[in-house]
Amino acid sequence: MDWLFFVFLGSIIGIFSGFFGIGGGIILTPLLLLFGFPPAVVIGTSLMLSLGTSLGGAWAHFRMKNIHWSYVLIINIAGIVGTQLAVPLMLFLEERQLAEITISLCYIFLLGFFASSMLIPQTKRKPLIQNSPNKLIAVFIGLGAGFISAMLGVSGGFFLVPMLISLLRFAPKKAVGTSLASVIFIVFAGFISYSVQTPVNFGLGLLLIIGTLIGSPVGAKMTAFYSEKAMRTLLGSLYIVIIFSVIANLLQWQEVGLAVISCFTVLFFFLSLRILILQRVKQHN
Repeated sequence: MDWLFFVFLGSIIGIFSGFFGIGGGIILTPLLLLFGFPPAVVIGTSLMLSLGTSLGGAWAHFRMKNIHWSYVLIINIAGIVGTQLAVPLMLFLEERQLAEITISLCYIFLLGFFASSMLIPQTKRKPLIQNSPNKLIAVFIGLGAGFISAMLGVSGGFFLVPMLISLLRFAPKKAVGTSLASVIFIVFAGFISYSVQTPVNFGLGLLLIIGTLIGSPVGAKMTAFYSEKAMRTLLGSLYIVIIFSVIANLLQWQEVGLAVISCFTVLFFFLSLRILILQRVKQHN
């Protein structure tokens, strides 16, 4: 029944991916480390999953018109360059058995920073302006996303979404859609680089992708239930949960890490169901 479990797990990750625009790898990488998979296998498999979730989520947001295509092109090109800078560094660390601790520390630092940017109230700024400085900022955002993607085995969406919101003033729903569309070629470049140099669990990756293709459109539609403030709060909370799971893994408290992630998942679906029920009640009244 392992195949059924991983399809179900992929569905849950797909829902989070479509809702938050994070590609799925940000959740899968800590989970696979908690399950005891080697870091090199984790990264390659996670990138394989991220490719599937990004495709499914991007298609859903394309239909909802949540994508800024000019920024997608810039971020993709810069991101591919970033992946090719990160892969040799990650393989170097893996040879010296420093990969897992490096991945964990990067997660804690980056997610802590982005969680604070999502949860701490910010002063209002001007909306998105189509000008060259913004496009230059998008280049550096793309480089960072590509480097982080190949370094941590993620899509880079957990980096892109906060950056698009905080630096380029994207509305959260537009940031999610643009992020998912932007990371497709970034993830593909990183996955190809890893797959020719390290083992990838293609069977596991395929089962997870099947699940995410089911979950991603559901997550994208769920964004309509929430306000922008609520989406920021939930995204920041998810980052904190993942930080706790990474720390638990470092302390060899795998069960605690899995329990924290499970509790957040149950709470998220409970809140979503409650909002859906309240909306249905209002419609009938």
